[in-house]
Amino acid sequence: MKIRAWGLLAIASLVSVPLLARWRGGEDAKPVIIEQVQSRQIQASILTSGTLVYEHQALLSPEVIGRVRQVLVREGDRVEKGQILLQLDDETLEAEVQQHQAVVAQQRTAVERQRVELVSARRQARRMDQLFEARLIDARMHEQEAQNAQVADIGLRAAQEQLRQSVAQLHQVQQRRAKATVRAPMSGVVVALAIKEGETAVPSASGIAGSSLLTIADPSTLITEVNVDEADIPRVQIGQQAAVFAAGNPDAAARSQVVHIALTPRTPAPGMPANGRNYTVRLRFNPDMQLTLRPGMSCRAEIYTHTASDALAVPLQAVQSSNSETTDPNAEGAGQSYVYVVEDNRAVRRAVVLGLSDDRYQQIRSGLRPTDRIVAGPYRELRHLRAGDAVRASSGSRQ
Repeated sequence: MKIRAWGLLAIASLVSVPLLARWRGGEDAKPVIIEQVQSRQIQASILTSGTLVYEHQALLSPEVIGRVRQVLVREGDRVEKGQILLQLDDETLEAEVQQHQAVVAQQRTAVERQRVELVSARRQARRMDQLFEARLIDARMHEQEAQNAQVADIGLRAAQEQLRQSVAQLHQVQQRRAKATVRAPMSGVVVALAIKEGETAVPSASGIAGSSLLTIADPSTLITEVNVDEADIPRVQIGQQAAVFAAGNPDAAARSQVVHIALTPRTPAPGMPANGRNYTVRLRFNPDMQLTLRPGMSCRAEIYTHTASDALAVPLQAVQSSNSETTDPNAEGAGQSYVYVVEDNRAVRRAVVLGLSDDRYQQIRSGLRPTDRIVAGPYRELRHLRAGDAVRASSGSRQ
């Protein structure tokens, strides 16, 4: 009988222990990620994309047509303002200069001849005045000599105007000849050389061959130009900090700040849809940055619009809304934000007031204490979690 009693007691123990464990939330407890509420720095930001460019650069195009006779620089050379970069063939222009110089000399001779004729005509007119006063000639002859003096004066003025016109044409040709010698408009580095000796330089804005010569830039003025959507541009201000991630090194953030915000939106390229408006924002890298970036690289940028230091924060996934699909049917208050706080191994719904957020964390202005532990995931459990459900810490919990 004693053996049978002990056997029954052992069986009862085997049955009661699992039931007790289940009643206390052991086997039925949902495995969730539990995290301790911590103070963090939250930076609200705008994500955008753009390109690295030189702020100070000059794209040189030919202003006269001509064969490239000599290229005096190579890509990567440092040049000074006014330095000769390349020389176009100017034989035809030189011939035009000489031709116009001859015309100017001829016009100067014509002016001198007209001046002599005017002096002679005026002298003759004065002589006729004396003879007319002495009544030695008639009025018709007197008026004729006066008219001849006026015609000579008009002829001198016409010759002087022709001389001025010839001099202006000479200056134009001389300027065209000077443009055959391409000089650096600024100090910098030759970052692109688009033409070679023997090729023909053609002044054109259509991008045909020969319409571009070379590009000079100041490497210290490397900046980022990003496109910010019209919905986000009101939050961007001069001086805001930003992080730039170039495509060539996507894991390294280059610190920069906003230095320019366009007043008008970008004009879409021909054939591109114009349903959205973007504004160009320039970001200048901090002076202490050691950059290995190159112009033309595509990049993404994060512009920090607001910052909250030492803010109580929880993972974004932990914050639920009574309007979302994770709504607790027992919850009250439409649109209310809440998190699940772990108390005695159970999920307790706690209403919270939200603040700033970044791509990982959400600031909690009120509703939580630094000592609270919250349910941070996973989402497959959070979407079915209800107030009062038993929970247990799973792998990945940080308490």
